Amino acid sequence: MTPRRCDVAIVGGSLAGSAAAAALARAGVDVLVVEKARFPRPKICGEFLSYEALPALERLGALDAVKAARPETIESFALVGQDGRRVEARLAVPVLSLSRDRLDAVVSRAAEDSGARVLFGTPVVSLEGDLARGFRLEGPDLAVEARVVVGAWGRYAPLDGRLGRPFFRGPARLFGFKKHLRGAAPQLRGRAVLHTFPGGYLGLSLVEDGIVNLAALASPDLAKDAHHDLEVLLARLTSASPALERDLAGLTPEPGPVLLSEPVHLGPHGPVAKDVLLVGDAAGVLDPYTGAGMATALLTGEAAAAPIAAFLSGRIPSAALLDEHRRAHRRIAGARFFWARAFRPFFGGGAATRLLFPAAAPLAALAARLTRGRHA
Repeated sequence: MTPRRCDVAIVGGSLAGSAAAAALARAGVDVLVVEKARFPRPKICGEFLSYEALPALERLGALDAVKAARPETIESFALVGQDGRRVEARLAVPVLSLSRDRLDAVVSRAAEDSGARVLFGTPVVSLEGDLARGFRLEGPDLAVEARVVVGAWGRYAPLDGRLGRPFFRGPARLFGFKKHLRGAAPQLRGRAVLHTFPGGYLGLSLVEDGIVNLAALASPDLAKDAHHDLEVLLARLTSASPALERDLAGLTPEPGPVLLSEPVHLGPHGPVAKDVLLVGDAAGVLDPYTGAGMATALLTGEAAAAPIAAFLSGRIPSAALLDEHRRAHRRIAGARFFWARAFRPFFGGGAATRLLFPAAAPLAALAARLTRGRHA
């Protein structure tokens, strides 16, 4: 098979991949995005575009299209314990809530409009090479040769195993699940609500067209129960939490299966693996409660472009490219990961949650501010 050739191959065409592709293409780099899915497609996500994502979307050329998709505006958040205690606070700046199937289609189109080539429905199963010799990517009916590879494949993928990343074979302690719901939901208008319970937490918020997004991070047993029969699991949770029952009143699941994630390994995993530059969730997974994951993906993807362009033009060597990429990732995401880990016990639904709940409002507001990093 005759390989496709490019300066930069980006594996993954969602937020981080599209942000990197658009910035590189605008810099005159020949960039090819290889995405295993076909957009639009559903994806597990809290679907919360925190305020620092909006300038990144504008630079990507996608903000107008995002606003045209009629996202919900979120102005406040609520944290609800299983015992019914509820605290609520206003967000410092209103944010947007938009489904990932709609959002990913918008950003990938913006990357194409910027000049990037995009291959959909094309998995990559093999990745070999380095910055000195170049890289070769292969998959079914695919062969690509590139000088630089950017990994934007998300939180967990077979390529992580091929690169020998330590977390890949670690025990699976958390999984995500997601379902869109339909029905009148005045109780959720303008707010995101996080319900904690033993074994995890569940978020509810409106997105476009009156859809309610239910997204959760939970223990393997709870996630498996959700995948097998979400309504039975929700009946069990609501029987223990009248507050959750009220927030779900009048809502019914849309047709189709519950989405269940691959294992979720929270925390930083490193922005470089064997000369591959990693961005977004591939470089590390922020706790979903922060609401900063999508913004971090956009910002880290965008930031990868400048050092790559400098390397391709001969202005910096490969070692400087890796160092600059690490520094940029640390500048954007370092504080976010530190504070997300510091506040994690509070959102686990266990003893720490119950102990700290009287201080929930100021703590949650502080967590939201600190996990925004320097780009807030």
